[in-house]
Amino acid sequence: MAFPIPAHLPRRASPQDVSSQILSKIDAATNRTLNAALTASWVSELDETITLTKLRLHERIQGDLPEFQRQSAAARSVQERLQTLTTNVDTLSNSVSHSETGLVPNLVRTLTGHAELAQQSTDARVEHEALSHLLACRKSLKSLEGLVKEGRLSQAVGACREVEALIEGTPAHLNETRIMVDVKRKFRAWAARNDEQLSDAYLRSVAISHHGASQGIILHASVQVRQSDAVIELSAILASLSPNSLSGHLSTLRRDLTSQFIDLISTQHVTTTVSSEALDHTFLLTPVAVNEGAPISRLENLSSFFEFLSTHLFSDLPPLQALSFTRSLCKPTTTSVLNNVLLTSLPSSFNLLSPFLKLAQEAVAFEDRILVGVLGNDTNDRPLKAWVNGLSGHYERQRRMQILNRSREIVVAWAEPSDTFLVEVDVVPVATPSVVPVQDEDTSPQDDAWGFDDEKGSTTDTLIDESMDEKISPVKDDAWGFDDDDAGVGADDTVDENGWGFEDDIPVESEQELDVSDVIPESPPTPPPVIDGNGEPEPDPSEAWGWNEDEGVPPEEESAWDDPWGDEPTAPVPEEPPAGTPPAAPPMSSPKVATRLEKALNKGKKKHINGSSATSSPIIMSPQPMQSTSTANATTASMNGHYAKSPSQLHNGTPLTKRPSRLDMRVPPKETYAASGRSKLIVRLAEDVLAEGKHIASSSIFSSLPSAESYTPLGTTLSLAAPAVFDLYRAVYPVKFSKDLQSPETGMRFANDCAYLAGEVERIKNGTSTLVVERLTEVARCLRVLSDSWFHDVLVREQKTLDTILTAGAQGFKYTGEQDRYDECEGAMIQVLKEVRRLASRLKGIVTKTKYYKAIGMAVEAALARILSDILALPDIPEVESHRLSELCHIFNAMEGLFVEDTNQEASMADITYLFEEGALVDFQVDELVRLVRALFADTPLRTNTIAKLMGGHPVPRE
Repeated sequence: MAFPIPAHLPRRASPQDVSSQILSKIDAATNRTLNAALTASWVSELDETITLTKLRLHERIQGDLPEFQRQSAAARSVQERLQTLTTNVDTLSNSVSHSETGLVPNLVRTLTGHAELAQQSTDARVEHEALSHLLACRKSLKSLEGLVKEGRLSQAVGACREVEALIEGTPAHLNETRIMVDVKRKFRAWAARNDEQLSDAYLRSVAISHHGASQGIILHASVQVRQSDAVIELSAILASLSPNSLSGHLSTLRRDLTSQFIDLISTQHVTTTVSSEALDHTFLLTPVAVNEGAPISRLENLSSFFEFLSTHLFSDLPPLQALSFTRSLCKPTTTSVLNNVLLTSLPSSFNLLSPFLKLAQEAVAFEDRILVGVLGNDTNDRPLKAWVNGLSGHYERQRRMQILNRSREIVVAWAEPSDTFLVEVDVVPVATPSVVPVQDEDTSPQDDAWGFDDEKGSTTDTLIDESMDEKISPVKDDAWGFDDDDAGVGADDTVDENGWGFEDDIPVESEQELDVSDVIPESPPTPPPVIDGNGEPEPDPSEAWGWNEDEGVPPEEESAWDDPWGDEPTAPVPEEPPAGTPPAAPPMSSPKVATRLEKALNKGKKKHINGSSATSSPIIMSPQPMQSTSTANATTASMNGHYAKSPSQLHNGTPLTKRPSRLDMRVPPKETYAASGRSKLIVRLAEDVLAEGKHIASSSIFSSLPSAESYTPLGTTLSLAAPAVFDLYRAVYPVKFSKDLQSPETGMRFANDCAYLAGEVERIKNGTSTLVVERLTEVARCLRVLSDSWFHDVLVREQKTLDTILTAGAQGFKYTGEQDRYDECEGAMIQVLKEVRRLASRLKGIVTKTKYYKAIGMAVEAALARILSDILALPDIPEVESHRLSELCHIFNAMEGLFVEDTNQEASMADITYLFEEGALVDFQVDELVRLVRALFADTPLRTNTIAKLMGGHPVPRE
């Protein structure tokens, strides 16, 4: 039964042909519907369909009968031809493949018989060839064996080559046979024995002997072969050795000749002995004392040695190996002569160059005669001559290495901290005209006379260049310029220039020459007590505070200058200048106190100061670093315009007469700083180097060298070692002594050394070549930069130390109303004060006074900036904490003594008040005076009252 088709699958379309339809009907019939009638209907339907098909075929044939007949005849013809072809193919197959009469079986039988006959012929031929080859090998092997046994080693070498050729020509089918393996084994044995005999003969012919301290080479022209009576010559031995064996022996001989003869002769003084007998030739070396003999004798000994080898050895070498062997000796000989004769003899002094030139010329002759003539070196490859032609450069480079080694020894050597010396630096003084003409131009004096906001023209905060001429330092001028009655100075004396000088470097020219008769030299002082901001001696900060009890009292005239250099002014009796001579320049002394202010004011009213009226204020100056001469001249010219027309001219309309100007140059003051003795040694070494370089450049000692070519002038390479000495110092010293440089003293001394070296470099560079001057200029610049950088690095470390103390101890100055927190803040402030004082004491005598003030000022400024930022960051400051903070800040009043050379340099608040009331300060704005008072004095009720008085404006000028 057929598999039922699922209902969901699509049904096949009903077929259209008759057979398919009938089959479908049969398939659809069941047992119930199937009967005879149904079957008869199917049969009748099939008969009817067949009949219809035949009728259609008949109609189709009848429709085109001629074509049907043509195709029917063609089909019958094809059938007949096929039958004929089949019969012919069967006949041909029988003729070819029949087992007895067929062509193929007969051909196969014939070819098989021919192949068997050819194989037999080949076997016979191969056997004959093998036997013939074996017979030849046997004869050659017997001949080789006989020659070796007889000691005829040279002929044996030829027999070996013959046997070797036979073995190499062995047929392939015979190559792996046992008889050929045995022949090869015997051949290798006899050939090895022959090589051993030749090697033994060579070793006995060329022998290196040692007799105590002496050693030599012995060459035998011929030797007897062992275990035979035959004698073989050296040339035959060398020609008979195999290439590999000869190459090995020559390599060993080259090594022995280089190490035991060439190097020995070039490094030591030896005596040579050459002996020749019948067939034996000996070259013997005997070392002598090191100090005996000149280096030129080593070249003579080398010449004798190579001449001996050329006569008795090189001529016996085979032509193919002779040239390569002799040339292989050129490089070690050249290297040995260069390293052991020339370089070791290269003098380290210019005076020894003349004898060395003779040695160099002899080395060139040795190269021509031996290396080129005997050893056959290339004529274009002459390293000794090239080296000698560049002798000047070699000498300078060797001296450069010696100088740098010496410099390194100086730099890394340990030195006593006390090994220092003082370096004086001069301050370039500013020319002060004693008589200044009065200008007629109308220029309103509205410039900033105090210079609080003048930062561009200020040189207070700039670094002072101590490296060029060591000539810059602060000036101690008479800041006030008021005259003393006891000094005998008339009313025509001028007030000194520069005023207070707070960030104002404008020099003011006086009308007449300042005649100062009291010269104040400096002498070692006794350290004065520290004065606080109110003029009272500073109590111990750990004690109770009571500094502001006498705030209303003006400060007394007592010294608050903690002089780190120990300079205390004294007053010797002045000397009268001779008649007819101009007054001497005023000495650079500390400013005097502003005493007798009323008299000074009256003098200012009678005489015009640089064209100013009677109401013009006297110029006040505080100590500061002096500006350069060019800057002073420029600013003086600008001040002439500033004070072009005096108030007296404006009020009265009567111009003053012009007077001739006469400049009065002050004696430049001096400052000192400490530099290590090491720096002197370095400078002295650099000076010697430059002197030697100049000597070489001016000498004609190298002019005798043939075709000497120099790409740089003589002496330049050696002179360039001078800047290299300073570069080596800059590179090595900070690394070698990095731990020591952490201390402020050593760090500042290193900065001083760099500044001193920079100045010395600028001094010694004159008179040298352009290239050396450029290098030394660059070295001086680098040393100055290193000096300034190290100076600031030391201060940065100290500032960090102070910041750490304030951070850990003060903790932002919070809750100072509590006693415990106040004590902690007080301890931190006292610790900062001690650190600053300790830094000041450690820098005393090391740096200049100017840098001392700058260093201490930067340290104090960092501490004050941190304190101010912490206090300003507090969100709220109650009254109690405000008083506590004020007390804490007053602790730093003890630092004022570190920055004041003399109490006479400070103008008291009473002086300023008096000058203001008298109208002597009309040239200054009120806000400028207020800023000055706030900058100079502590916050006291007296300062508050003074500021209030200043804010009221200038008084009306008196008629």
